[in-house]
Parts: sequence; C-alpha cells; structure tokens
Amino acid sequence: MGTNKAFGKVTEDNIPRGCDQNWGCGSFGASRGTRTHNGLDIKTTVGQQILSPISGKVTRFPFPYNSDLSYTGIEIVNSQYRVKIFYMKPTVLVNSQVNQGQVIGVAQNISAKYSSTMTNHIHIEVYNAKTGVLLNPETLF
Repeated sequence: MGTNKAFGKVTEDNIPRGCDQNWGCGSFGASRGTRTHNGLDIKTTVGQQILSPISGKVTRFPFPYNSDLSYTGIEIVNSQYRVKIFYMKPTVLVNSQVNQGQVIGVAQNISAKYSSTMTNHIHIEVYNAKTGVLLNPETLF
C-alpha cells in the first residue's frame, strides 16, 4: 500500500485480500462482471478487532445486502472523507466521535455467506466528503 499516512490501519496487519479462485479479487477497481469493485478488501479473522482509519463521527450503520441484514457496517465522516466499512459488527454508537486507531467493531464471517473458499475480509470504501467522489483506499494507507 502507499506511504500516505492520511489513514490508519483498519486491522493490526492491514493485509489486502488477494484473489480467490471462485470469487474474484479484493483490490480497488477489480472486475465484478458488469461493474467494478468500489472498495478495498482487507483480510480478517472472525471476531478480529476493526480499527477506525480516520478520526470522525459515526453517522450510520449501513447494510451491504438489502436481503440479508445479518451483515452490517459502519460509516465514519470527517471534513475530508466519508468511509464505509462492511462485514463488521460495530461496537461504537451512531453519533459518537471516534479517533483514528480506535477499535470500532469486530469482523463478521463473510466467508460463510459465499463459501469457505472466499477469504474472510472487511470491505472499505472511501469518498471525498465534499464532492462525493469515490477514492482508491489503496492510495491512502
């Protein structure tokens, strides 16, 4: 990953998910058939602590799947970035202030939804807070 320190780690080791044989790659912009991957996947183990990559306000707990509300996420916003992280159970409250590096939740078992052949991970999306433009998270770590 890059050397820009705008973002802190989201896991202790912050290792990107590579490519899974049946499920594609976790890099930003990877092919998803007719669309591209809008985020970056970071490897996790079930129950692993997830850290806030930025200091900001927790604005909501979005769901990555309309048809399966068992998987959750978090949105954190500051003056520069809007960050969404999915496949984690938040341990902080909506409207709370969090600091970069603070534990904000624990990883869920996303591999159980798809199959044990998918590497367990969290998914992080980053947007410019002012323009809403999607950013490549790989350039911010």
